[in-house]
Amino acid sequence: MSTKLEMQRFVHYFIDLPLWACGYRSRALERRLYADFEPEIALFREGYKSLSAYTNAATEAGVDDTIQKAFWVKVVRESDTYTSLRMTKKTLSRFFRFDGMEHLENAVKERRPVIILTGHIGSFFIPSIAFYHLGYIVHPVARTVDRSPVTPQITRLYLNLNYKLPERRFPAKYILTDFSGKIDRSIVSVARGNGIFWAAIDFPRRVYQYRHLPVTLFGQPATLPSGIIRWGIKRKAIFLTGWNSIEGDSKGFYRLLSLESPIADGSDTQEVLQAYADRLSAFVLRKPWQWMALPSIRQYGELCPGGVGKAAGTVRPDMHSEMLDRVRG
Repeated sequence: MSTKLEMQRFVHYFIDLPLWACGYRSRALERRLYADFEPEIALFREGYKSLSAYTNAATEAGVDDTIQKAFWVKVVRESDTYTSLRMTKKTLSRFFRFDGMEHLENAVKERRPVIILTGHIGSFFIPSIAFYHLGYIVHPVARTVDRSPVTPQITRLYLNLNYKLPERRFPAKYILTDFSGKIDRSIVSVARGNGIFWAAIDFPRRVYQYRHLPVTLFGQPATLPSGIIRWGIKRKAIFLTGWNSIEGDSKGFYRLLSLESPIADGSDTQEVLQAYADRLSAFVLRKPWQWMALPSIRQYGELCPGGVGKAAGTVRPDMHSEMLDRVRG
């Protein structure tokens, strides 16, 4: 890697993002942040077009609007590593809004482990801070930082901070898993205490290969990892789905932490995984700019080597409504 690129990454992670998190705004800062986002624009554009083609339906926003919103989501998400230090019980309402918390309240009353299945949407570690100040200890299930040469050293330093700084604001222990699927055995003791877990499982096979099962995702054949679901079923866990999206209004932006109803009959791994895939599909269709994996959406496909589906023509006209019917049902 060139010295110039290393310096750009250093400035982005350790100067620009902390400035943004502290509330500093200037055109020069925004230009630098956008310049870091520019290499991803073509991939976001292709991902958006693929999503529309797979489901045979236009999403709610145009592609240019989607890209602009994706930029703001990325900036907020990455700067939350530092913003987390400002999050306290007293200031929680400045950063978060909530929806569907009654689903977690009811699940906890069952005195069983609770697994909240989520995706790479918004800031993954930040919800545990909000949950803590609402009275819940929630353990994020997270992969260890990739220390291979594929991940630049400066990026690794930032990712380590992404674990350490938010952890100062909540007492829950991370449940760490590596790229082969090996997981911290403390997960067993947490489950015995009817603990709550926050787990993103929206990984394509080429990124995380452990225990994938076939699903229909965005109306197309795909696979998703099932390890945490298999494990949870053995322990009679309750499965919810939840999302931490980054939203905006006239006053600025905020994080919307929303939970959905329990997945019915959490006794069959395939059924739970498909229910999750349906809910993820529905969420991404509504707000494609929120999903970090939109630029790599074709990696999820199992239909052909090139990715999900072969062309828009492979999608049945009724597939979009059929998928949403499964979610509503």
